[in-house]
Amino acid sequence: MTARPLTAPFAALGRGDIALVGGKGANLGELTRAGFPVPDGFCVTTHAYHAFISSFSAELHAPLTSLDPTNIDALRQLGARTRALMRAHDLPDELIEELTHLWSDRSPETRYAVRSSATAEDLPDASFAGQQDTYLNVIGLEPLLGHVKACFISLFTDRAILYRVQNGFPHEQVALSVVVQKMILPATSGIAFTADPITEHRHVISIDAGLGLGEALVSGLVSADLYKVDKRSMQITSTQIAHKALMIEPLPEGGTREVELSAEVGGAPALTDRQILELARVCAEIERHYGAPQDIEWCFEDDTLYITQARPITTLYPLADDHTRDDLKVFISLSHLQVMTDPMPNMSISLWRNIPKVGLDERGEFAYAKDVGGRAYADFTPILSHPLGRRAVSGFLTVADDLTRAAVLEIIARPEFARRTKRARLWPLLSLARHIAPRVIANLLFARTDDAVEQANQIIADYTREVRETLATPALSTTARIDAGIEALRGVIPAALGWIPRFAAGALAQRLLHRIARSSPELITSIERGIEGNVVTEMNLAMGDLADLARGEPAIVAALTSSAREGTWRERLDAAPNSAPFIDALDTFLARFGSRGPSEIDVSRPRWSEDPTSLFQMIASMARGQTRGAHREHYQHLVEEGRRAAALLPEQVSWLLRPLTRRLIRVSRDLMPLREHHKSFLVAVLAEVKKTLVSGGAELARANVLEHREDVWFLEVTELKRALGGAQDDLRALVARRRARHASNARKTPPRVITSDGEIVRPRLERDAAPDGALIGSPVSAGVYEGIARVVKDPGVESLEPGEVLIASFTDPGWTPLFLNAAALVTEVGGLMTHGSVVAREYGIPAVVAVEDATRSIQTGDRVRVNGDEGFVEILTAEVSE
Repeated sequence: MTARPLTAPFAALGRGDIALVGGKGANLGELTRAGFPVPDGFCVTTHAYHAFISSFSAELHAPLTSLDPTNIDALRQLGARTRALMRAHDLPDELIEELTHLWSDRSPETRYAVRSSATAEDLPDASFAGQQDTYLNVIGLEPLLGHVKACFISLFTDRAILYRVQNGFPHEQVALSVVVQKMILPATSGIAFTADPITEHRHVISIDAGLGLGEALVSGLVSADLYKVDKRSMQITSTQIAHKALMIEPLPEGGTREVELSAEVGGAPALTDRQILELARVCAEIERHYGAPQDIEWCFEDDTLYITQARPITTLYPLADDHTRDDLKVFISLSHLQVMTDPMPNMSISLWRNIPKVGLDERGEFAYAKDVGGRAYADFTPILSHPLGRRAVSGFLTVADDLTRAAVLEIIARPEFARRTKRARLWPLLSLARHIAPRVIANLLFARTDDAVEQANQIIADYTREVRETLATPALSTTARIDAGIEALRGVIPAALGWIPRFAAGALAQRLLHRIARSSPELITSIERGIEGNVVTEMNLAMGDLADLARGEPAIVAALTSSAREGTWRERLDAAPNSAPFIDALDTFLARFGSRGPSEIDVSRPRWSEDPTSLFQMIASMARGQTRGAHREHYQHLVEEGRRAAALLPEQVSWLLRPLTRRLIRVSRDLMPLREHHKSFLVAVLAEVKKTLVSGGAELARANVLEHREDVWFLEVTELKRALGGAQDDLRALVARRRARHASNARKTPPRVITSDGEIVRPRLERDAAPDGALIGSPVSAGVYEGIARVVKDPGVESLEPGEVLIASFTDPGWTPLFLNAAALVTEVGGLMTHGSVVAREYGIPAVVAVEDATRSIQTGDRVRVNGDEGFVEILTAEVSE
């Protein structure tokens, strides 16, 4: 083979030759060399493509560099001009000569499949499948040459241009090879996935099969038979026979045609059981060869199996554990339970794994927590394997996330779950419950409760101050301060046990009230509103006070929304007239709430004390959109409404239950404000620890170990300590790989529940009262509201007009100010006791959560009806784009 070959036979190629023959060609070479039944053929290499465009390359690529992917008309026009330019040029003479020679070595009647194979195709992270053209049943030299050129031109189809722009692939860095392969005249053909593309179960091979050439299937002209095979037992587990209305067959003179099939022929199985199992066996071998799940094209000709392509399946969510093990594990997304589903860098999840003091692995981290696709997952199998544990988890998920609960219940109900899991011992948890339960009962029935919030606040203030002083000790090395920070985080849960049993008593009191006074749900709802002492409510009120100080002061509002190019935020505020009262109040606010911010469970995200930009945007929006004191008036109205309901409710129950009812009301209103304290506590300590981590990153950047101090977020705790201790690891390369993976994770939708088999269970919630087409979710705040939707992705830069419906993936305390204008709430994540649900009830607005794909199904400007009584959302009038 020459240094720059224009063609290459399959047998000379392997998976490392993507730059030479593209993903399709490299895989066919790899399969051929590995001994799989691949029809004979060769590739026209990318050198040939470059030789073809060499005389007009600049003219070809330059117009594409400034393409706006949102302007479809411009894209179509530019695509047509680009393809016309390529059609105006001939193939290089040396390529024509070489193809003529290869064609002459074979029979003139040989039929070929001519397929495009781009270098940005069939890659591990981006398949680019179907972006270029394929031609079947090509007979004769002139048609072969013409279709090779047509494949080159198809690198610039409209869909290929758009796909590259959207995925950040520069056009000039993508080249095209052409696969020329002996044409198989199949009786049946199709696609096999070595992991189920719907459930993502890694042990299931899913086979789509049709009659004739596979193009009818790939192009969606016919429904396919669907066969599923368990790779472990090689047994067929599912068969669905479709009515195949037509097939595509080759014509004697070249080309193809569609043939309509009778009901008898089209309704018969495309494959026999023997063929299914033979195909499954070969596909499993291909997967083992590549070491990853594969998307495989296949066909049978005269009962002989041929493999015509294999590519990695790029859409699967990463595995949480080794799926080759015999035992079955169930992983629940902690990110969903914490209502923050964005990916987190390695350090953030590493910190969470360092917090528990039990169940540690060899690195001293919590063994039951995993970093899966940049999200935090926990292995709940030990708890779910025990009947008591199942009841406890089900009860918790009832108020945390209905869809998570439904997925877990579906998995544990299967006989397979009992067969593949071992019952765990729950004595440690029962021992902990034995110590906590008496305190819960005491607070529920007779202990003093009106001092609970004050005591919790004092615990948090004292602990956080002690951590701050410890981590600021000059004599400690950075590594020692990291260790001290980890110990501080581990001490948060024991310290929070000072009030967690009291909060549990408050939650239990609420549940009992719902049972005792079920005939008065409106009064109970009012009692749950306007509770005093909740840390997030107080933060929101303080933010409203800041907006009041900025209202009527255009210079202050302008300073809040100005860019960093106009000086620091303090310089901008200092320069604004009448800003002193606002600055004083802001300093007080940041001293208490500066550790908070959007997506705050991710330590890498800016705290308001570090970057108050998102805070300022919300304050400015509130200052422009409300009247002075409206937030205080609204809150006071809820407080008074709750007090009135507390006085009225006991009169609605029997006289025997009135004393207990009064006690439960008092306990509920005194202790439920504690529901946000544990998270506020942890976030405050996390902010102190973050300072030490940033210091460690800066130290490594000064030593040229890291390029930037922010690269520390892509290390784990143990790796950071090793580097600070002088270990000679190549952290720059490690950070680069993890940054790329983080970007890839951002494009993946995390499942609520995933098994060690990779299976993602996607149950649907049912609501009998929901009309056809309604989006189903969990009702968490009563009422029905009809209004205009606004989809918000970032509360720091997006605002809400009064009366709009807030549509979001999730909300956390950083979103709370938006609730002042929101008339209703819809989120993709959440349950009865998650942040948005509780705030919605306190503000008295209808809310439906756990609505899958709400931010994609609903568009800003749609008119929607949110039914918080029944748990569904109707899209009444869709927004029409101009």
